[in-house]
Amino acid sequence: MDTEKEPCSRRQFLVQLAAGAGVLAAAGTVGCAAVATYSANLSGDRILLDRSQLDLKMGEKNAVLVRASGLADAIVLLRDDKGIFSALNARCTHLGCEVRPGGQFLTCPCHQSTFDLQGKVMRGPAQKSLATYPVELRGDKIEIVIGQTSS
Repeated sequence: MDTEKEPCSRRQFLVQLAAGAGVLAAAGTVGCAAVATYSANLSGDRILLDRSQLDLKMGEKNAVLVRASGLADAIVLLRDDKGIFSALNARCTHLGCEVRPGGQFLTCPCHQSTFDLQGKVMRGPAQKSLATYPVELRGDKIEIVIGQTSS
C-alpha cells in the first residue's frame, strides 16, 4: 500500500494560495498533501480495496484518491456519515486537472470548478458532471466497478 500523501504541483499550490479567500476557502478545500492516496489492484473492470486498509487511509476525512496500475485517472472514493461509499472520476471535465475533496465539495485547483459530492457541477467553468462508478461491499473488500460509469 502507498503510504505517502499526494504532493501538490507548484501550479496547484499557487492557484490554491491565490484563491485562499475565494471559493476554495468557502468550500473548505483541504491542501493537496491532506488527501491520502490508496494504491489498489485492478482486476478486469473492478478495483479491489481492502476495507481495513481503506479505513486507515481515510481516517476521519472520509475521502481518499484511489490509483491503480492500468487505470487512466484517479478515483475519488468518498464515505458519507452513514458509512455509504461513492466513487467519482477525479478528472475535472473542464480541462482535466485532478479535483480535490474538501468539506461538502470537490474543487478543481486549476480553474476552481466546484462539484457536489455526487459529482454534479455547482460552479464552472466545467459544464459536465464527473463520472460516477458503482461501489459494491463484499465482506472485508470494497469493489469499484469501473466498467460502468454514469455522468
